[in-house]
Amino acid sequence: MQAGLSYELKIIRKTDLGYMLGEENDDVLLHFKEAHGEHNIGDTLHVLIYFDKKGRLCATENEPFVSLNKPGFAKVCDVISSIGVFVNINTGKDILISKDYLPYAYNMWPNVDDTLLIELKVKKDTIVGKPLNRFEIDDIHTDVSYEINTYQEAYVYRIGEAGINCVTKDMVNVFVHKSMIRDTYHVGQMVVVKIVYKNASGYNGSFIEHKEKMIDSDREIILNYLTVNGGKMHIDAKSSSEEIEAKLHLSRKAFKRALGGLYKDHIVDFKDGYTIKIK
Repeated sequence: MQAGLSYELKIIRKTDLGYMLGEENDDVLLHFKEAHGEHNIGDTLHVLIYFDKKGRLCATENEPFVSLNKPGFAKVCDVISSIGVFVNINTGKDILISKDYLPYAYNMWPNVDDTLLIELKVKKDTIVGKPLNRFEIDDIHTDVSYEINTYQEAYVYRIGEAGINCVTKDMVNVFVHKSMIRDTYHVGQMVVVKIVYKNASGYNGSFIEHKEKMIDSDREIILNYLTVNGGKMHIDAKSSSEEIEAKLHLSRKAFKRALGGLYKDHIVDFKDGYTIKIK
């Protein structure tokens, strides 16, 4: 049996720990905690084979997000700067993505709960993950097609000098040129990208318009709050994140960005810790 692949295996006996699957001279343990309910000897189960924390082959009935012959998306569950990040593929053991596959700059690494499109590799007595590159993503050959000027959710997977590559939830590559970027991003980050062009090599996108729409919405929240409160509020760029979130339900970063635009357009001014609407 090959770790990282799924099999149809028969229960040959039951132990104190779980069910033994396969044949007498080639069996594997399905621990009770990895089984979906009670089973009987002779039942045939669909299971994934993987290595446990001690490097032993074992089985799970959980359907993995990724296998050796099926790339997939996996959420980051731990980040360790000395070795890499761990992702959850829905088995009893999280999978390591080595720092060798991650950007040199640590601030571009994925955060916990970010998402990576990966494939699995077997190394000795363990399974590791590897993020897919642009060519491997193109080889998936999805039939999905996007209309120009539509918005798609995607995940950043490469940050280069020319721009950013992201992959949509349909496993389609979208390249965003640096001229279409106004913020900093990191690998694994979820983004909303506008599809602006399609050519033989794939799609080109933009982060700008969606960002500007978000800023317009944040400006409107601030102006509405000022209007309701007589054109004055005891919040400014120096206010804490907690104050801003409590009164405006905006992050401090979004608030400062929108407030800076309002000030630049001479719509608000600041005095003694207050933001004042001037027109």
